[in-house]
Amino acid sequence: MVPFGLSTEQFSKRFLSSLEKASPKFIEEMKSLFLLPVPDAVCEAEVQIFLGDDGMETPSAWLYFRGKNNKVDSSDPTIFPGKSSEILEGTYDVPSFDEEYYFNEDFGGVNLIADITKRWLAECWWKAGGWEYPIPVKVWVHDDFGDGLPIVLTKFC
Repeated sequence: MVPFGLSTEQFSKRFLSSLEKASPKFIEEMKSLFLLPVPDAVCEAEVQIFLGDDGMETPSAWLYFRGKNNKVDSSDPTIFPGKSSEILEGTYDVPSFDEEYYFNEDFGGVNLIADITKRWLAECWWKAGGWEYPIPVKVWVHDDFGDGLPIVLTKFC
C-alpha cells in the first residue's frame, strides 16, 4: 500500500507508470479490433471508462457501437449496432493507494486517475492506428469522474 503523502505529481506518475506497463498488450488488442469490418449500419462508437461507484476500482473500459436497429447478441463476434465489448480489463497491476488519496477532496485522486486513464487510453488507441478508424469515436469517463470532457479518438468526429 502506498501511504498518503505523495504530491499529485508523484501520485500521477506512479499511476501512469502502472498503465504504461499494459500499453503493448492493449495496443496489440486494439490493432486486432481495427481489423474487423465495420458495417454501414454502425454510425458511431464511444469508449466508456469505469472506475467503480467510488472511483477506487481498477479502471476498465467498454466500447459501445451505435447505429440503426441496435441489437444485443453476446455470442456474435462481429461488429454491429448495439455491440458492446470490454476492451480494457482490470487485469494489470495498479498500485494500492491509501484511501485518503481518493476521499481527500483537496487531493482529488479519483479525478486524477480518471483523466490519466482517459489520456493513456487515447494515446494507445492512436498508436494502434485508431485515428483512421472509419467511424466517429470518443472516450469518456463514466460517472463524471475527471474533467468530464471527452477525447476525440478518430478524425471523423
